[in-house]
Amino acid sequence: MRDSILHPRRGGTNVPIREDLSASELRALARRESKGRVAARMFAIAHALDGVSRAEAARLAGMDRQALRDAVVRYNAEGVAGLHDRPLPGRPEWLSEGEQATLKAIILAGPDPKRHGCVEWTLPILCEVIAERFAKTLHPASLSRIVRRLNLSKQKTRPRHPQSDAKAQAAFKKGLREALKAAATAHPGCRLQLWFQDEARIGQKGRTAHRWWERGQRPAGLCDKRFTSAYLYAAVCPASGADFALVMPTVSTTAMSLFLDDFSRSLEPDVHAVLVLDQAGWHGARALGVPHNITLVPLPPYSPELNPVERVWLYLRERFLSHRLLDDYDAVVQACCDAWNALTATPERLRSLTSYPWLPCVNA
Repeated sequence: MRDSILHPRRGGTNVPIREDLSASELRALARRESKGRVAARMFAIAHALDGVSRAEAARLAGMDRQALRDAVVRYNAEGVAGLHDRPLPGRPEWLSEGEQATLKAIILAGPDPKRHGCVEWTLPILCEVIAERFAKTLHPASLSRIVRRLNLSKQKTRPRHPQSDAKAQAAFKKGLREALKAAATAHPGCRLQLWFQDEARIGQKGRTAHRWWERGQRPAGLCDKRFTSAYLYAAVCPASGADFALVMPTVSTTAMSLFLDDFSRSLEPDVHAVLVLDQAGWHGARALGVPHNITLVPLPPYSPELNPVERVWLYLRERFLSHRLLDDYDAVVQACCDAWNALTATPERLRSLTSYPWLPCVNA
């Protein structure tokens, strides 16, 4: 380090400046710095390293002499990082960290309808809970900012059947990997692919979907009330984004056998498909014909959330099959084909919809 002519006050001692960066290097950093106050400190210290007097170095950088001395002290201690502005402490949080953690747990647990008079939290009701629990008052707008900082957002819930069994679902995820191993053992020399299958009824009796509209007003949407319909059978491979679909007039063992037969012929010769599907009656009927290159694996009862194809149906209805009037059965079939072709035109979209977080562990 070298001595500069920076004095904390008249008659004070010199303040040394570290010399790991030269004046020219500091100036180069200052030119690339986006924050003007930081760049000014770099230029001032560079002037001082060149031997310019304290007053002149501060004047050239547009600061007073004490600010320059403070910058040198921080630069000596922390290097260039010390020249950046320190974050202001600001006003302390109204809710402590522990209270915020408790609030998050309360929100995720949900309200008690009898006690709180609602089935889902609203900001005003949460403000009442906070006042009761922590003896602190909050405006809903302020609580909204706190809730967002807790990484919470209001989302549409995923339906869950009251008879679904969480233990059975967890066991299925583990058992699916064993089923893949068993299929690999039973079909040596074949490439194994994990597929999921489901059917959706699509028809004139449509539904409405979300749409952009003016705040405070509810938009109108076309919703047919007739009953002509068809069934879209689909199988998808989440790992590759591959797909296969057929439109059938009904759901039955015969229709399912036709679907499996066509799906079997669409597979490559060295591929064996492990096809996961729900326990609908036509999926497990004795008369169902299952081709040699397909192994069926049933889902646990009441567990549609384990089938990625369910998300595909939601996407198709929201994006392509709502707010429409379909004249007859042929129009329904054409709408099914158009919607599926529009989806599969971008395989990455299908892969994104069906890639559940637990599937890579099964395929590993």
